[in-house]
Amino acid sequence: MVNQRTLFKKPRKGGKQPYLSKDMKKKLKKERASRPPPTKYQRSIKHIERGQEAIQAQKRQIEAERKYRQEANTFTSLESFASSDAETEESNAQDGTTFDDLAVEFNDQIGQMVDSAENSTDEEEDSDDDVTDEAEMAYEAARLAELESDSGVQLDAIFESQEKQSDESHDEESEESQDEESEESQDEGCAESQDEESEDEELQSDESNLSSEDDDTTANDPYMLHTAYNLSPAMLEALAAEPPSVETSAMAFGSLGNVCIEQPKGRPGSKRSEPNGICAKERYAKPGTLPTVPEATNHDWKKLYVKDRIICNMTEQVDALERDVFAVLNGYHDLHYPHRSFENANSLRKVYCLHALNHVLKAVSKIQHHTIKLTANKAAGKNKPVEDQFRRRVKKPKVSEEPTANGLECRDQGFVRPKVLIIVPFRESALQCVSVLKRLFAGEQEKSVLNWKRFTEEYGGGSSLHFPRKNPKPADYERTFAGNIDDNFRLGIAFNRSTMKLYAKYYSSDVIIASPLGLRMAIGAKGEKHQDYDFLSSIEMLIIDQAEICYAQNWDHVLHVMEHLHHQPKSTEYTEFSRVREWCLNGWSKFYRQTILLSEFELPEFRWLYNKHFHNYRGKVRSCKRTLTGTIKQVAVRVPQNFQRVETTTFGGVGTARFSHFVNVVLPQARTVSMARCLIYVPSYFDFVRLRNHFKNEELSFTQICEYTEDAKIARARDMFFHGSKHFLLYSERAHFFRRHRIRGIRHLILYAPPVFPHFYSELVNLMMKENQNPHDGVDDDSMTVTVLYTGYDTYQLAEMIGALRAKAMIKAPRSVHRFTTDQK
Repeated sequence: MVNQRTLFKKPRKGGKQPYLSKDMKKKLKKERASRPPPTKYQRSIKHIERGQEAIQAQKRQIEAERKYRQEANTFTSLESFASSDAETEESNAQDGTTFDDLAVEFNDQIGQMVDSAENSTDEEEDSDDDVTDEAEMAYEAARLAELESDSGVQLDAIFESQEKQSDESHDEESEESQDEESEESQDEGCAESQDEESEDEELQSDESNLSSEDDDTTANDPYMLHTAYNLSPAMLEALAAEPPSVETSAMAFGSLGNVCIEQPKGRPGSKRSEPNGICAKERYAKPGTLPTVPEATNHDWKKLYVKDRIICNMTEQVDALERDVFAVLNGYHDLHYPHRSFENANSLRKVYCLHALNHVLKAVSKIQHHTIKLTANKAAGKNKPVEDQFRRRVKKPKVSEEPTANGLECRDQGFVRPKVLIIVPFRESALQCVSVLKRLFAGEQEKSVLNWKRFTEEYGGGSSLHFPRKNPKPADYERTFAGNIDDNFRLGIAFNRSTMKLYAKYYSSDVIIASPLGLRMAIGAKGEKHQDYDFLSSIEMLIIDQAEICYAQNWDHVLHVMEHLHHQPKSTEYTEFSRVREWCLNGWSKFYRQTILLSEFELPEFRWLYNKHFHNYRGKVRSCKRTLTGTIKQVAVRVPQNFQRVETTTFGGVGTARFSHFVNVVLPQARTVSMARCLIYVPSYFDFVRLRNHFKNEELSFTQICEYTEDAKIARARDMFFHGSKHFLLYSERAHFFRRHRIRGIRHLILYAPPVFPHFYSELVNLMMKENQNPHDGVDDDSMTVTVLYTGYDTYQLAEMIGALRAKAMIKAPRSVHRFTTDQK
């Protein structure tokens, strides 16, 4: 007869199985089914109890083995060395006292309180027995220490084996309920464990490599020269002055053209160095030197102190621009390069990603080396007790004159972990940056990049805009807004020796790639309850790419980020003060930050940022852009172009002076019937609102298109302007930048100020071609006009439009009106 499977646990050996009727079994079965499954806390308590029982069992086993060995040693010693009855009795007595003493000592080590009396023995006569006993006790104590130190690993194995045995005895319903609960808990904690998982586990996997590898940063490494030392008082005084005391020089620098270099005048005192402590003298940071143009034939990355991991993944050839820009960046100079274009965008992106990755890997490697050294020194200090394992006194080591290992000081980080901040306008730009970092760090090994699939789904996905094939947009518009153009994002990237983790938390990441709007929302506005900008307190490298697009989005967001850099953190949760650099504690982080600004053209806002926020003590380099002809050369319509200068003496009064000149001089002529279908182009939104309010108060016939206008209203405004229902059309520059409308029916064009984007000038003037006009408006083509208002503070915009020489002459000329025609370009 086959035994049926029991529904309950089998009784222990020697126990009696209680009698249960069928009704009692059914009742117990229902109670067990309705009983809630054990919680995670209850299971952990069971694990702890079982682990304690396992440890006690191991201790009892070790004690039994020790007693067995002791008895065997005693028996052999009696047979080999007993020559008389007296000697035999003496040896037995001695062996008995030795066994009691060892038992007392062993019980003291495992934490049990056992009282015993110390008996003196003759060490000379029983030296052999003492040596063997001490060896056995040392072996057993070491085994016990290993058991207690590795209890976590052994306990897990014991728990698993015991759980398997206990689970097999449970009924099927309880097994299914526990399995479902464990699966649900694993599913719920899966997402949290991926995000909250620290890089400590990854670092531990690489400690074997780190321990055997020497510190690869040498004294001549630019990274060490830039970050290892404090500033001298003279250097600090020159940098903190308002304006800073700098030496300016100009030179030709290969593909960068003519560059202007500014370096602080302060020099460290080499003869009189101030003492740092009792004996040592402080070594100050060396000021930056003039960058040298690299040779095209000999370009060794190892000599430039690039990490080997990056070199092995660099398979493409290096062009002249990449070589020259990296020479400036590798010397840790600030850089403002206003020659960015679609053609050299990939080269510039590759260079600054290479430099940022090289900087981060050096910092991470140094921090990991120091962490291992500190851990080893701490462990070595703990392994030097005053008493040994047998409670015997040990002589204290002599104190050497040199600093001990426990006094090792490693200043290798800032207040928080983020080191590099890359500001780009769109998700597509972030995708390209991360792709370059991935290629330089991991090559073709996608397994080394965590969360890569999620990143490509969120930041890729094709173009967000539909570009029509009929009446297509300009080529630069399609290239600018290709891909994912979401402008609200933040991405943290953490690097290790072997992995690159995307979507890391701010305070656990090394590189942050974000848009200006994303950073503004993360920081918060003034007066908000929850403001967090501590993650910007230790930025060592700031990269602003496509600055002109960031300006079109909202330049105030960039300025808001610049104002919140390098503040003292409000929270010390992520700070290890024992390893924070001294210059960071002193509040000098902005003097060590390297700033890189890449733009397509020059603007007063970019130059102001360069003058006010580029504080690098190594110096700063600015590529000088000299435009000869300007975008006026691209005008194809034969139309007179009048440039009227607005007189103003202060920069603060530019807006008022421009508005007054427009209302009193330009507007009375534009209101006449002969100036119908007049488009007024306004670069600034504040000026746009001012003009709109004035037109409403004057009850003028006008319509408007700005970046906030809905599509239906835009179509209506364009239709009314084309058919002459409205005299004026107010048109903002941001609306033209983000939508690039082809406005038809323009007979007269007034530019309230020179456009920020210089190619917009020729594009707007060319909209006045005959193909875009209403043939029934009755206006002669020869009567069309173009009027541009400018001031003496619009030098950069004018230089991009008509050339640097003409712009300089027009600003200084005694007459205020200048006219150009298509033949005079």
